[in-house]
Amino acid sequence: MKKYISILSFLIVHLFAYTQQERLVLDSQDILQEPSTGKTEVQSASRTEQHLEDLPVTVYVVTRDEILKNGYLSLVDVLRDVPGIKVTQPGSAIEGETFLMNGLYGNYYCKILVNDIPIQPSVVSGMPIGEQLPIRQAERIEIIFGPSSALYGGDALAGVINIVTKTSDRPVWSQADISVGNYGFYNMNVMIGGKVGKRKNVLEYSFYGSSGHYDDMNIKYDIPNLYNPNLYGDSAQYAPNYKGDSTNPQLGRLPLNSRLLGFDLKFKGIRFIYSHMYRNSHSSIGQSTNRYAYYNPLSYWGEKIDRYAINYQYTWGKISSTTNLSYLQYRLDDQSSFQLIDDYGKQGKVYKYAASDDLFAEEILTWSIKSNLELTGGLSAQYSGNLPKTNDLNEPFETGKYKPFAESVDVADSVLGQFGFNPLVFHNLAGFIQIFYKVGKFSMIGGARIDEHSMFGSSMSPRIGFLYKLTDELSLRTSYGKGFRAPSLYYVYNSIAYATQDGIFYENVPNTDVSPEKFHEVDLGLRYYPTKNLSTELVVLYHFLNNNITNSLKIVDPEKYPNAANIFALAAVNDDRSQAEILMAQAIFRAKNIIEKIKLNSDLFVTWSKGKEILPNDLGTLNDYRNYPNWLVQFNFDIEPIENWTFIFNNTYSSSWKKRFFPFDLPTMELLGLPTETKGYYTLDFIVRYRIDNNFQAFMNMNNVFDNEYGGTDATGSLFDLVYNPQYGRYFRFGLIFRME
Repeated sequence: MKKYISILSFLIVHLFAYTQQERLVLDSQDILQEPSTGKTEVQSASRTEQHLEDLPVTVYVVTRDEILKNGYLSLVDVLRDVPGIKVTQPGSAIEGETFLMNGLYGNYYCKILVNDIPIQPSVVSGMPIGEQLPIRQAERIEIIFGPSSALYGGDALAGVINIVTKTSDRPVWSQADISVGNYGFYNMNVMIGGKVGKRKNVLEYSFYGSSGHYDDMNIKYDIPNLYNPNLYGDSAQYAPNYKGDSTNPQLGRLPLNSRLLGFDLKFKGIRFIYSHMYRNSHSSIGQSTNRYAYYNPLSYWGEKIDRYAINYQYTWGKISSTTNLSYLQYRLDDQSSFQLIDDYGKQGKVYKYAASDDLFAEEILTWSIKSNLELTGGLSAQYSGNLPKTNDLNEPFETGKYKPFAESVDVADSVLGQFGFNPLVFHNLAGFIQIFYKVGKFSMIGGARIDEHSMFGSSMSPRIGFLYKLTDELSLRTSYGKGFRAPSLYYVYNSIAYATQDGIFYENVPNTDVSPEKFHEVDLGLRYYPTKNLSTELVVLYHFLNNNITNSLKIVDPEKYPNAANIFALAAVNDDRSQAEILMAQAIFRAKNIIEKIKLNSDLFVTWSKGKEILPNDLGTLNDYRNYPNWLVQFNFDIEPIENWTFIFNNTYSSSWKKRFFPFDLPTMELLGLPTETKGYYTLDFIVRYRIDNNFQAFMNMNNVFDNEYGGTDATGSLFDLVYNPQYGRYFRFGLIFRME
């Protein structure tokens, strides 16, 4: 940690030295718009730059100015203010902060990119999200709703999020901010860039970093109704590693940390980017106190991601080429552990380890046949080596025992042998083609992609969309997409076993006999932009997910697992009888300068949904869509009543929703008094910003102003979740922003 603070301090000192030079401030509204037309362009929705108003898909762009104004530090901070997205902060130790997009679990079903290249390691359950991603360093964040597997393959059922980091043609530019708050919070961010050289020999560069820390997450409240171990069983107090009394477990500090370091170099069309990202969180959060302990602040789940990426773009007349190469390395922190109250591991402490190495190559060609006709095609290849999450270990894993792309490890347990060590390699080859056509008031986009996975076979994902401009201000659109999600190796190879007096008890065993989940979605949208300051969008969508992957009981094979003490164990399987469907309607209203004198801006997003699920494992039908509320309302506004002072109010209301985990059918759970839903909530976040001069701003953030105690999406979707997943109580942040271009 001291190393990161020293590097950031060095960058900040040199950054402020630049203030002696000539200062120029750009309005970020100009960044995303063509100077000649004022039209916003996005790239993620079609893999080529297109005007947003010509695309028959739902697209939401968050600008750099909005990121800085609202004090966003993590990706989920950003998504909290995006229409229809429900967030959970904190979510879980393993996935970090989580979000729901079109009702789907976004960490699993949304493709997350940084500068158009995937950032999710192949070995994880879903993308782990904290403050380690380059959010403060972003020029813009493009959020594409709806299935995008036709362009991006698996993990893109809910949509795509592309974090585009800042570049500039200025000789020198820089930004930095520092903030502190209650509960031992601090965060530092810095970015320095510019260009050197002449004519064609110009090197564009940027260096960036951040470091964030929470000494104690503010989620320890409602103790009798949340952390009381008797809510989850009646024998926790007799467990050998339990601390506390019969109704109040000992609760220690729950720290959270994140770090980011990176640079971006571009010379003669070749761009090289390196990023080092680290995140850790207390490993017990969101999990029940009759299994997990909260008293040890050194029990955490942490991981580091290193990414090396090369991008090259070239144009020959009407044909343009984009080449992407990347190497993504993931390593679970070897000190990652869970503190259990029972007699496992070393005094209840068990360690985990996982690793992956992903090589990715992609070539995209775009042929601009005419000014209104464009054909895009691409090929990609991924080659990956994985060591999926291990069994519970008594000691930290010796990281030197696993080599990248190895298919064996020199590790064995004296009792369990090689169980829980499942190194493997796999590859995925893919090709896509897409056409974009525009004539008069009509636009069309259509295409398909084929993926061939060495473990899970082939999958085809088509997409087609149409848009018709009824007038210059009013347009109607519709689209259909089909997608898939390849099974996560985190679940395929999930392995938990331990020795007992009767033999070895296998709680979870691997199962490779699984296939991708399948997804269909159709939507209809109406856009109305009566003036440059007013916009309205109405969207109705329906989607259907089947061949769901779930945990089910399987017979323990005595040949594979000798000396088994149990007959059945949990394993990941496809349940072809289960399915989930949702009908959703959304209204988006945005207005700028409603009252020009006080610069009043306002956003109102209203989302209604009605879902239905046939639950896995023959647990009956649920007339709801788990995790997602029937109503979600987001109302945000900001004003500048006094020159240089801006006040921002962000309001969120959510109705109740059905819980993530159903061990029995709904009537049985209600009969047993088990929780089946999480209560709704209302929260208000308040921000004050003061513009000191063209380069400096001071700010104060107060999140959860009324200190409401409420829950988010369940942490793990298992029997060991808390009654509800507690969200942050009220907290304050004070800070200073510097910006110079």
